[in-house]
Amino acid sequence: MRILTISLLLTLASVGPALAHAHLKNADPAVGSTVKAAPTAVTIEFSEAVEPKFSTIAVADGTGHRVDKDDVHVPGGDAHHLSVDLPGLGAGTYTVTWKATAVDTHKTNGTFTFTVAP
Repeated sequence: MRILTISLLLTLASVGPALAHAHLKNADPAVGSTVKAAPTAVTIEFSEAVEPKFSTIAVADGTGHRVDKDDVHVPGGDAHHLSVDLPGLGAGTYTVTWKATAVDTHKTNGTFTFTVAP
């Protein structure tokens, strides 16, 4: 019985990492924020390392027109972060749409907005 219990506990302990997904942990500009100065990039921190070749960030203006530079990259070599550069943005609300593929191949996605104040 003791061996069965130990075996079960070891099996359950190994399930956690296998179910990991890269969820949005932080963003700059922050989710739902209003900023005074237009950002030069959107950077997202994920809870797990991501594969940049299979992950995207797109930023659209209030009309749905994509405004980022389509250059998703890993800033500073930290695979927990993805960034996309922005041109000079005007005042308005912008929607960030992201898709992340974690290094364990699990996929997640989401959207958030930020506003550049007039």
